[in-house]
Amino acid sequence: MRVASWYLPAFCMLKIHGKEAIDLKIAVLGAGLQGNIVVTDLCDPVLSPGKKDLIICDYDLSKAKAVGERFGIDYAQCDVSDHGRLLEVTGGAGIVINCVQYNWNLTIMQACLEAGAHYIDLGGLFHVTRKQFELHDAFRKAGLTAVLGMGSTPGTINVMAGYAASRLDTVSEAHAICACGDFTKTGAVIGIPYSLLTVMEEHTMDPWILKDGELVSVPAGSGKETITFSEPIGAAEAVYCIHSEPAQFARSFKDKGIREASFKLSLPAEFEERVKFLADVGFATDEKIQAGGAMVDPLKTMVAVINRYLERYDASGDGELNDCDVLRAVVKGTKDGTEKEIVVESVIRTSTRWGYMAGALDTGVPPSIVAQMIMNGLIGERGVCSPEQCVPPLPYFKELEKREMPVFMVEKTPLSSDSFSYLNELMSRPK
Repeated sequence: MRVASWYLPAFCMLKIHGKEAIDLKIAVLGAGLQGNIVVTDLCDPVLSPGKKDLIICDYDLSKAKAVGERFGIDYAQCDVSDHGRLLEVTGGAGIVINCVQYNWNLTIMQACLEAGAHYIDLGGLFHVTRKQFELHDAFRKAGLTAVLGMGSTPGTINVMAGYAASRLDTVSEAHAICACGDFTKTGAVIGIPYSLLTVMEEHTMDPWILKDGELVSVPAGSGKETITFSEPIGAAEAVYCIHSEPAQFARSFKDKGIREASFKLSLPAEFEERVKFLADVGFATDEKIQAGGAMVDPLKTMVAVINRYLERYDASGDGELNDCDVLRAVVKGTKDGTEKEIVVESVIRTSTRWGYMAGALDTGVPPSIVAQMIMNGLIGERGVCSPEQCVPPLPYFKELEKREMPVFMVEKTPLSSDSFSYLNELMSRPK
């Protein structure tokens, strides 16, 4: 029943895989749910052992203080719209983990370039991500790495797709699919798996997919299909949703000939009904209306009201978290002239170690792992990278397993021919 909010910085020197890490400070921007999880992972003495010197910053000083006192680390106020203050925070950092709302990605990236810091974020919801690609040469020239979209999806699901693509000579299709299930027994009216602002945008903005080698927009909520996911989710409906993966895959797998790419999302049916209602009656717009003699923003007002409700409801202690995410990457192509379809998947449940919901755990943990990989020299690529381009998959998957997120692969190969054409023809015949 927790909702993601924003901000936070952390400075640390870690010892990873038995080696002394590079002496780099880490600045995590955002003291909301994701920032909390990043710091939780960085401060875990078993999963991330070693000396740590952390500071946490947030636009809301009270949030920074709460996290700082909880972990026994320094805290400070920081408004990322204040360039001077942002440079103060990033200037002493070697790596910046951005857990702020994605609208600020470019601003923070520019500050990292000025400060000489590596950069990691949780995604740019397609349009911002494409603009971030344009900073590739600047980051490469500066000898810096920027990893775009290093959460769950985009993020882990990209690393999965990259691993599948590495097993193929050519890639024709790469699809990312995320299914969420919530089995928490609670009397709450609504629970939010991640940023409510992002949820509303995902339900109202037109998605983009790669079709016949071109990025094209499709209607929000289109492409509906029933997909059988791993248990405990099982069969569920998924639809196209605006996300960065199609743009990332189009860029990353261009040399392997990719022609099709998409992202689909499946959320719990009850949650979908509530979000659709809010969107349909006009709460998804920031077009101001007059109410009580004042001009108000429906979207921001709705988010503030629901966040207040969730904070009060969380304090009630009602319901033990029990949710699930299934992350799936489906990549099609050829190996030695034979068609193949490779599915890489991860099943995530509510954390037994830390108590975080699955939908937050699988977003907040990956940036911590990747920051440590940069410090440890396991990631040496420079420039603006998507996770599938720079994150070493097998070491990364092993780190996920330690954090209750196992990954597996299923590979389909035709044995009676070199293609799936006849099998597809048989399966497509009417019942």
